[in-house]
Amino acid sequence: NIINNLNKEMILKFFLKTVYILSALSVLMLIFISGLVVFISYDLPQLNSLSDYSPSIPSRVYSRDGHLLMELSKEKRDIATIEEIPKKIITAFLAAEDDNFYNHSGIDYFGILRAMLKNIKEGRIKQGASTITQQVAKSLLLTNERTFTRKIKDMILAKKIEEKLSKDEILYLYLNQVYLGGGYYGVKSAFRGYFDKELSEATIAETALVAGLLVAPGRYSPYVNPKRAKSRQKYVLGRLRDTDQISIDEYESAIKEDIKIQIREPVPLKAGYFTDWIRQRLVEHFGKEDFLTSGYEVVTTLDWELQEKAEKEVLKGVRELDKRQGFKGPLKTIEDEIKITEFLVEQRKKLYSEGSRFLIFKADGTSESEFAYEEGEYEKIIEFEKEQFHEVRSGKTFLEAGNIETSRVYDFIEFDKQVEAIVTNVSNTQRLIYASHGGVKLIIPHDNFKWAHERELTEDRNYWSFVNSPESIVKRGDVVLVSIENKAVGAWSYIYKDFKEYYSKNENLIKAIKNQKYYLASLEQEAEAQGALLSISPITGEIISMVGGSDFSKSQFNRVVQSNRQPGSAFKPILYAVGLENFYTPATKLLDSPQALGGVNDTLSWKPRNYDGQFKGSMTFRRALETSRNIPTIKLTQDLGVEKIINFVERIGINAELPSDLSVSLGSFGVNLLDLVRMYAIFPNGGKKLSLKSIISIKDRYGEVHQLNAKPKIEEANIIVETKSDLVSKDEIKEKKSEEGEDKKVEKENPYLVNLTSEQVYDERLAFIMTNLLKGVIQRGTGRNTSDISSFIGGKTGTTNNYVDAWFIGFSSKLVTGVWTGFDDNKTLGWPESGAKAALPIWKEYMQSGIRKYGDPDFVAPSGIVNVAIDPKTGKLSSEETTRFIESFVEGTEPGGEDFAEEEVDVDSSISILESDDYYSSQ
Repeated sequence: NIINNLNKEMILKFFLKTVYILSALSVLMLIFISGLVVFISYDLPQLNSLSDYSPSIPSRVYSRDGHLLMELSKEKRDIATIEEIPKKIITAFLAAEDDNFYNHSGIDYFGILRAMLKNIKEGRIKQGASTITQQVAKSLLLTNERTFTRKIKDMILAKKIEEKLSKDEILYLYLNQVYLGGGYYGVKSAFRGYFDKELSEATIAETALVAGLLVAPGRYSPYVNPKRAKSRQKYVLGRLRDTDQISIDEYESAIKEDIKIQIREPVPLKAGYFTDWIRQRLVEHFGKEDFLTSGYEVVTTLDWELQEKAEKEVLKGVRELDKRQGFKGPLKTIEDEIKITEFLVEQRKKLYSEGSRFLIFKADGTSESEFAYEEGEYEKIIEFEKEQFHEVRSGKTFLEAGNIETSRVYDFIEFDKQVEAIVTNVSNTQRLIYASHGGVKLIIPHDNFKWAHERELTEDRNYWSFVNSPESIVKRGDVVLVSIENKAVGAWSYIYKDFKEYYSKNENLIKAIKNQKYYLASLEQEAEAQGALLSISPITGEIISMVGGSDFSKSQFNRVVQSNRQPGSAFKPILYAVGLENFYTPATKLLDSPQALGGVNDTLSWKPRNYDGQFKGSMTFRRALETSRNIPTIKLTQDLGVEKIINFVERIGINAELPSDLSVSLGSFGVNLLDLVRMYAIFPNGGKKLSLKSIISIKDRYGEVHQLNAKPKIEEANIIVETKSDLVSKDEIKEKKSEEGEDKKVEKENPYLVNLTSEQVYDERLAFIMTNLLKGVIQRGTGRNTSDISSFIGGKTGTTNNYVDAWFIGFSSKLVTGVWTGFDDNKTLGWPESGAKAALPIWKEYMQSGIRKYGDPDFVAPSGIVNVAIDPKTGKLSSEETTRFIESFVEGTEPGGEDFAEEEVDVDSSISILESDDYYSSQ
């Protein structure tokens, strides 16, 4: 008993001592944990950012008519209100991540215990037990590190968040912030990205698939790991079934559902050159990070309808230009028959692949393209061909089989685009080229390949005949570029008449030919030449269309703003505008004669030539401009003096470095299309300086309006107006005898300059006269090929030495449009690619659309303009015996007016003479 009592006493003491120690340790542990929590709490972020939730959202750029041109973002995200998110999506996400969300206060203690046991067993952090509230704390306020310290922070913040926000507010943050793979943040962008659907349109199967991505978007991606994605989808659907959120039938139906997932492809910029130009300026102004994350809505001045037209016509124009210089030959040749078949099969597979917009995520956990090549599909074409023509093939009377009408591949042809095709047969006697594009049978008739003569780019006069023998340019196995028309045709009407006559009695052959259908195609080639177009409003300066090259995806160099090219004769209207300002009139006589002009220095002269190498003698100021005569223009420049021309260009706000010699008269300096179009704008807008405008409005996510700093190219330059003495013409200088008998010059103030301001940079009356003169270029001069679209348009061609640059700049009262074509490396476009041939057709097609949309009312004459009937040849008042032409003059300068001075401008010859090319090389 004594021993037992002693043992009990010892046990009791040991127990009490143990309890004491454990209590002390617990208190110490509690103090330590409390201290740790307090210490960690000092380092916690503020919760204000939750109330002011402003996640990264894309910035978007639109055309004036609402077309999305570009979307820039760091994260693909669209914000959805909690009311926009259907209950089935919310329940799916809760089932996947936190089905006890509405019951806990931010921390799921049972889940923490379960995860702790799992992690102890694994010997590392294998599983988390974060609630949705903790995930909100982590994603918005903390980092993604996996440490115990961060978990404690999660728990502390989760408790605070639950105290501050309602459950719906927490879900709002979570469902807009969560990353769901594919670059998509938030449920709204995810459902648009994966399924091209709004949230309300999603099915249960789709909802479960997306919710299953939460735990590891890369691991369970339906694109990369469809088996794992299916397994995770089943898990979410099972949780929804087990929690009675969906019925068993709904579960079974969702498990069996095939889902169409949108194939992710990079979205190209629309209006690439313009939009990228805008992007650069926006990023420079706001900063890259701010613009990518702050959700700016930018509305530009671009007219999308006309922009599409502009891009189409520039591409068409440079392709036609390039084809006029000859055929570059096939892309390659495939001689082996097996490889020809393999080429066509691969091409057919590519047609299906590129035509598939969706990936089919199947119920068995596999995926496949929306449209796929079926094995043996191409072999059916071979069998069809054998069946059709085994009776009619003999010698040269071959015939290529047409298309099988039931084939689905026809739905995937890209019409009116350049695509590769392989030549399958060529017939000189039929004058036809047969080709195949992925097994789609094509014919290229004579009219569609006759351009393909031998290629030679030369400025020398050169003539080519049409190609009548297709076998001289291509053969079977050649891979060529073609454009395919959306038009199934029979070959009979395109076959050469001699073939028809020769085989007219072969009924089987004729019947076989007439029974076949092909797609009509044209032989094409990749254009080396480039083109550019700019169209603006002369009244507001708004940019309506900008095309900086033929294909932005291949070259991002913007030839509207980055390329300085010689304007050639396109600069002549500026010279003539200066002439009017210095007392020339439309009726002033200029001399077109072979004279030498002062050039490089006092002892060396220049003998320039006209474009046609001829001299026309005396002609009016108007006629010299209409016909773009070089000699009268050079003499006009010599009479005016180069300094006045330079001052004029500076005054109207153009930043161009003009040469200080007579070569300026032939546009021998560099200027970009943007500045050249701005120069012309002073005519239709009545002489006002134009500042270009490309952006209508910029608003941030809160609706606040922002202004973009003006760029140097479009801000106003300081006006330079010549003084009285600088601008007095020699016929304004009168001799007056003084009392002592000495001659004294009396200077008269230039009436065209006295009322100019920083905005009114050219006299309104002279601007109207210039529009009248440039309308004459369209009606009777070098631009007459476009005279049929309107009687109220003006413009001017431009062609530089050796056909290097071709221009047309013209206007209506609503639009000023300029077009340039040329090679980036300054090689010749080839004879005879003038502005009228290489640029004017593009301008004409575009302006037809522009005029239809905006109209083209005639220009209204300002006060101070009189109309007088004159003889267009002599510039004198007309009589009954002469041809009458109604010409506009500033009042008093008309023939017979008080300020009229009849003069024929000529210049004395110098000593040494240089031809045009020598003159340029001597500068």
